[in-house]
Amino acid sequence: MSANPLRRRFGGCLAGMLLCCCSAPGHADAPAPDAAAIGPPRPRIGLVLAGGGAKGGAHVGVLKVLEELHVPVDCIAGTSMGALVGAGYASGIPAADLQTFLVGIDWKTVVGGVGQRDLQPIEQKRAGVTYSNNFELGVKDGSLVLPGGLVNTSGIETLLRSYVARARLQSSFDQLPIPFRAVATDMITGKMVVLDRGDLATAMRASMAIPGAFAPVVTDQYILADGGMVRNIPVDVARNLCADVVIVVNLVEPAARREKLQSATQLLLRSTDVGIQANEALQLQSLTDRDVLINVPMGDIGTADFERVPDTIPLGEAATRAVADQLRTLALPDLMYQDWRSRVTSRQEIEARLADVRFEGLERVNPEYLQQRAEVHAGDTVDTAAISAEAQRMSALQEFEAVGYELSGDQGKPTLTWLPKEKDWGPNYLKFDLGMYTSDDGDLAFVIYGKHTRTWLNDLGAEWRNEVQLGYESLLSTSFYQPLNVSQTVFVEPHLFWSRTWEDIFLDGDRLARYRFGDWGGGIDFGVNIGSNAQARLGYTYTRRNTDVETGPRLLPAVERDDAGLALAVTFDSRDTPFNATSGLAAALEYLRSDESLGADQDWERVELGLGMAVPVRKDVVWLTLAGGSSLDSDLPADRAFTLGGPGSFPGYELGELRADDYWTAAGSYLWKVKDIMSVRGQALYAGLRLQAGETFGQDYRFNNGRINFIEKGFIYGGSVYLTGRTMVGPLTVGVGATSTNAWSVWVAVGRPVGHGTILERGIFR
Repeated sequence: MSANPLRRRFGGCLAGMLLCCCSAPGHADAPAPDAAAIGPPRPRIGLVLAGGGAKGGAHVGVLKVLEELHVPVDCIAGTSMGALVGAGYASGIPAADLQTFLVGIDWKTVVGGVGQRDLQPIEQKRAGVTYSNNFELGVKDGSLVLPGGLVNTSGIETLLRSYVARARLQSSFDQLPIPFRAVATDMITGKMVVLDRGDLATAMRASMAIPGAFAPVVTDQYILADGGMVRNIPVDVARNLCADVVIVVNLVEPAARREKLQSATQLLLRSTDVGIQANEALQLQSLTDRDVLINVPMGDIGTADFERVPDTIPLGEAATRAVADQLRTLALPDLMYQDWRSRVTSRQEIEARLADVRFEGLERVNPEYLQQRAEVHAGDTVDTAAISAEAQRMSALQEFEAVGYELSGDQGKPTLTWLPKEKDWGPNYLKFDLGMYTSDDGDLAFVIYGKHTRTWLNDLGAEWRNEVQLGYESLLSTSFYQPLNVSQTVFVEPHLFWSRTWEDIFLDGDRLARYRFGDWGGGIDFGVNIGSNAQARLGYTYTRRNTDVETGPRLLPAVERDDAGLALAVTFDSRDTPFNATSGLAAALEYLRSDESLGADQDWERVELGLGMAVPVRKDVVWLTLAGGSSLDSDLPADRAFTLGGPGSFPGYELGELRADDYWTAAGSYLWKVKDIMSVRGQALYAGLRLQAGETFGQDYRFNNGRINFIEKGFIYGGSVYLTGRTMVGPLTVGVGATSTNAWSVWVAVGRPVGHGTILERGIFR
């Protein structure tokens, strides 16, 4: 794939002589100077940029100083982040613009996927998430299939395509303003692959594809992953491309410390570093006295510290100035350098009127559905930002692993061809989740959850959904979600379910009895999706309920009853995440009417409303919640009463400690960010203070042959302090709460939320 080195060097010498002749001052008819006056041709300079993840921002600092010193670059070879910076410079982007681009990247969005939820359809949000992990498995031929990488690469690929939008139109990297090579590893043979043609953005992605983290780039010939495994500093690649002299940028990490090499994880990570350092050493040994080595000490900045990329640029500048005397020997005079700079500078923005928009490569997803969702159409005048935004909207759909695109035909009126990549581990998906809740009063609840989804069963996008949960709340359910039009705005969903839960009965803070609730039934919903944030459902529901005392006296009557009637549910959700949201609004309304004329044993109704808002305040967050429920003066069965208590509804009380026909509650929380765990993934710990008020109106319960009257709590207020956040093991909350009724509780909750009382605890506001 690399060009003949002799031909390159001869071409470089000839070009150098022509440049010197053309740039010489004087009139066109002046006598040609002799060879001695011209001097020897300048050497061809190859720039070698090492891989290093976030540390690679230092390359921009190096380029800034090279420009200050008027050192030209005739070709570039880069690996991983070095390929990203090198490809941009080779495409014609000056160092100052590279710095603006790199510093302006929102790494939380690009790598961490933060903000992607805003682009998801409301049904995708509502269908449920897993809290303790982000793993999604596939099922093919009876076997589990893992994704190629843990991190969704759609944001990275969209960024790269807009970054070198115009350069992507060149199929050969020799035709870029500065010839360029990216280095990747073929995972089949374990050998180096030098990428010299094709889609420049794809070449960068291949060079950066860290195994396990990012899916590889698969071609007919190769499975391409991170080039650092075989050539993190590709000196030989630059020499073969053009270089008489190489300038090598080496990103130097501190020496390994013995105390940091004790655990299995530490040693495993170190083994990767050892392999990279070994191939780096071989390349560095090939340097000659003519070459320039720029060692950039990176201090404590690590490969994954993308939020610190701006800090790496000054490090590159300082390291380059330290070898400025060597670099000046390679510099050009002002006029010659300006001529070189003008020839290799090229803008990357694209603005064009689209002749057509097409979709290719789809096997399951209906292209008409994508056209209905699209905001970019044939005839529109678009730029790279508009195309990138459309790619992000499309990649937010659960069926896609990544979304590519090409512009072809007339550059002024091109055809936009979308190349969405469906997940190769689909269309049968499995997700798993874990949850745990414990309190000082003896509550210890576990749940294990699994979900199977079969997508795109027909052209309208039907889905078969199956859920199973075991533990404190057990559930089996199946449903068939069937859109009724291509745009999926109208749908029908029949469902069947079985559930078993335990509920405790308290009196004056004492736990008196535990009941087992067993339900089975089904129903059918008709619904409408309103934009990406709102949904309304109206349907018929039937439940066969059995209740019986598990331990303690029979405070509630044993029940075997049919509940049947109409159910209405309205949802609005614009939160950035379903747990510990830092911005957005969520609202839910649920109304249920059990009616004898529709198959019920008893008439009753209840309605419940919840509102929640997250407001960012600098790095902190304010949460506001409001909820209320009413029996609407109907004869609400005791087992259908609203239950409050626990961190999801009223801290200070145990789960389900309060039972009421009617209630309201309002709360405000201030959360101080105390520690970033993994900033790029939006994982952080917050210290929270919550103040809450509410009121309940009660039930009465039968006790043997007598009657126990529920003591209405009336107005209640309380507060809690807690530590909460999204962590490597999912949501974590540790807190203590107290109320004006002398109730208090200490709790720990990890992973999937446990609790089914108020609308706040049923997954609306976490």
